[in-house]
Amino acid sequence: MFKKVFASLFILVGFAVASVNQQGIEFKPVKKTFNKSEEVCFYIKNNTDTELYLPSSAPWAVFEDSKFDKIVFSPVATQSIVRLEPSQKKQWCWKQKDFNDEQVPSGEYTIRLTVFKNGERLFLTSMVEIKNSQ
Repeated sequence: MFKKVFASLFILVGFAVASVNQQGIEFKPVKKTFNKSEEVCFYIKNNTDTELYLPSSAPWAVFEDSKFDKIVFSPVATQSIVRLEPSQKKQWCWKQKDFNDEQVPSGEYTIRLTVFKNGERLFLTSMVEIKNSQ
């Protein structure tokens, strides 16, 4: 029983560390602050010497907070594995719409991307702010 609990704790800690240092993987928005109605674009760049795998053509979701309690949007995507070679970059854009195709309010949002490196699932996160145009 102790070994099982310890192994589970080790896995959870491993995921937390992986998402902090991102293990040579660059994941960030093209800028930190976006005006309302402006496309929020973000990218992943493989700065490692090994292939990365994405579980779909759009393996990302937008959350209202950094605790991942409320998902705002996740795109419909083909469920095919996408390979990302070393030094390769891939970009997506979010139109600031929710699941009802309505403009989201101003505020901070967390974008979470799922990627696999050496068979390990990593959750990479970036924060963006949406503000009213002036």
